[in-house]
Amino acid sequence: MAWVHLVLFEAWNITRFVFVTNKRREIAGASELITYLDRRWVYEALGRVFPGFAEEWRVEERPAELLAAGAGSVKVLVRDRESAVRLVTEVTTAVLREAPGLDVCGVVSEPFDWAADGQLAEAVRQVHRDFAAVRTSRPGPDARFLRLPVVDECATTGLPAAVLVAQPDGGGEPRSAESLAKWVAYGKRDEGDGLARLAALAGTTPQALGRVVRYLSDEAEWVGVVYVDGNGLGQVFQHFERCVPDGTNRSYADTLRGFTTGLQECAEDAFRAAVAELSGPPTEPDGPGGPDGRDRVVPVLPLILGGDDLIAQCDGAVALPFARAYLRAFERLTGERPEITEALRRGGLAPRLSASAGVAIVKPHFPFEAGARLAYALLREAKQVKAQVAGPCAGLAFHVLYDSSDADLARLRGQATLGDGTRLVAQPYVVSDVPADEGWMRGRHWHDLVRRVAALRAVDEDGERLLPAAQLHDLRAGLFLGREVADARFANLVSRYRGRGLEALAGTGDSLFWAEPSGRYVTGLLDALDAADFVSAGAGS
Repeated sequence: MAWVHLVLFEAWNITRFVFVTNKRREIAGASELITYLDRRWVYEALGRVFPGFAEEWRVEERPAELLAAGAGSVKVLVRDRESAVRLVTEVTTAVLREAPGLDVCGVVSEPFDWAADGQLAEAVRQVHRDFAAVRTSRPGPDARFLRLPVVDECATTGLPAAVLVAQPDGGGEPRSAESLAKWVAYGKRDEGDGLARLAALAGTTPQALGRVVRYLSDEAEWVGVVYVDGNGLGQVFQHFERCVPDGTNRSYADTLRGFTTGLQECAEDAFRAAVAELSGPPTEPDGPGGPDGRDRVVPVLPLILGGDDLIAQCDGAVALPFARAYLRAFERLTGERPEITEALRRGGLAPRLSASAGVAIVKPHFPFEAGARLAYALLREAKQVKAQVAGPCAGLAFHVLYDSSDADLARLRGQATLGDGTRLVAQPYVVSDVPADEGWMRGRHWHDLVRRVAALRAVDEDGERLLPAAQLHDLRAGLFLGREVADARFANLVSRYRGRGLEALAGTGDSLFWAEPSGRYVTGLLDALDAADFVSAGAGS
């Protein structure tokens, strides 16, 4: 009988660690430090605890085995508890030293019989249950930074300052240990490990991506925060034993390793594909390219990219096209990976995965943490697609925040809902290639949004808008006065500007609205008006 322990490591305060500051360089450095968990700290600790460790080790013959690593989470199989506890100590100590402020927990499972079928699947469920209890029972990372004796406050994180950083004017700026660690990971002159890794993901050079960071900080008119998460993957992993060829622990381990590795590679490849789809010659002289427009890079900065998760910051002008391109590429690529498709088929699921995205488009100096919160709320809204469309289907929801004092999605959507329940937004939108129907999906496919935007942006041979901005502003105001007022104004415009494409804005017949299966009325005009400056007329039509 061979007894084995499962060790789980997870970084759980990722959002706070990354978004506690608005400094793009520190945000990029934080992104790099998070990846150290599955790229460096665990590997180095395994080498110290188990000299000569290699990824090829299997727990049947060796004292440890790396089961899965990625997206701020690592699973390791260890044969004796003492070594497992030492491994947790080594990893968490490295985190404390190199990334103060990042909270990484390690949990060791009870021993289980490796020869008994199904035991590894149960151990995975057990460590995740235990992890939640351990995490909530420990003091959070803020407890490490006590305020007594009284110390100065960090200029970027609000944490107690550790040092004064010299400034060009000869003064000093107080910085915390967390802030310094992020700067080290980013690098003083765009040469840090963090920027090099992100540049490799984006298919460019660290210097070019450094210009993107500065562009997003100082020059961009609008900044997009893109938050992506896979659909239904939690249920897949919760019952992953159904996706395994047989009940043995070895089969479970190998299938899980192949699935998670394939998922990580699909996410990275989807990101590259989305960036490549948006690439092209510079269209703005002040865009994030070189002095003469060469070495141009799409202004997208990937902050978190692991497993089925993506958090990116980008120029507002490319936020929606990038999110759409990523979702479609992710769905296509997961349907082409045998490690993923075969496991899903065995589990009785469709042989591909999908994801949903929330996109918040805000002003560049809007607090990034608040922008990320809004993007996450939009992601939750986008996931409504799962309940409405059968099978894997990507959804996308967005909001352009004109009023920075109100970034609560529930309040924003409440303002776009009339007293009789009529919704002035049609979100979320379906991005996948699925057959349109006359039910919930009606008017809610991406090409419906593009069609409306094209009508709003149409110009004549002299470059003049076919639909005057003043008239569209009046029509927008009419939406908030009720269906009858809005439709009356729409009818007046149609008769006045006949043949100029206004019909593309209609929902049903001569009305801007259409009825959902529930009986509630919806219009897509407000979405199109908000997206008009952020979606090109040919973007996915």
